[in-house]
Amino acid sequence: GESWRAERRAEIAALGQAIEDQFRLWRLTAAEIDIAGLMLKGASLKEIALARDTSEATIRQQAQSIYRKSGLSGRAELSAYFLESLFTTAEDAASRRTALSVVGG
Repeated sequence: GESWRAERRAEIAALGQAIEDQFRLWRLTAAEIDIAGLMLKGASLKEIALARDTSEATIRQQAQSIYRKSGLSGRAELSAYFLESLFTTAEDAASRRTALSVVGG
């Protein structure tokens, strides 16, 4: 994983920025941005509460606020929102390569 991350450093940084930009478009607070980022990384609500030195109930309320502001139904949909775009972009690039090879062939 470490060599892949090193090779993709620029793309990962751009993706991170794009995700933060979307969080801001959703008008998430700084705390909600932090929580949403941790949720995308796979942290449980309990782990997030411990990391932020707050109660799990507070994190649960903030997560609900994230879902409400984003119009998404939960953690899975939050992750899928960003992952779907990545796979669509990869599929589009593969389609273009295939089309070019057919045209050029």
